[in-house]
Amino acid sequence: MQQKSFLQRNWYFFTPIVIIIIPLIMAVNSMVNWGYSFSESMNALMHFGSTDTRYSIGFSELGFKTIKPGMDGRTVYSLIKNPFEGPATDTPWKFSLPQGDAKYYHERTLVFEKDSNGVPRVKSIISRFHTPEMK
Repeated sequence: MQQKSFLQRNWYFFTPIVIIIIPLIMAVNSMVNWGYSFSESMNALMHFGSTDTRYSIGFSELGFKTIKPGMDGRTVYSLIKNPFEGPATDTPWKFSLPQGDAKYYHERTLVFEKDSNGVPRVKSIISRFHTPEMK
């Protein structure tokens, strides 16, 4: 009779490690891909099955990450194209919205302010995991 290996005899010792490692890998993935803090990554992970985001045509996370405060509207448009809401009005440019009746989504919004020449420039960048409690 062949003797069982250490792993075969003690597999149950590794179960807690796996239960911790998989969520940790998922949290690190959201920190790297979306630029979230650890707590925001954990919040996104807790709502994993109820998150659904739709993005505007031409949007890319990479393009959004290159936007900096002070950029003008034309430069932003050349990087990430049409927002769902914004360019025709003075409202923030929203590049993501919840899909269907989803309550949780990855919010990507730019707030603009006109400079002294009337050129809209990026005032602030909103890149966060949106929950119903947020306004």
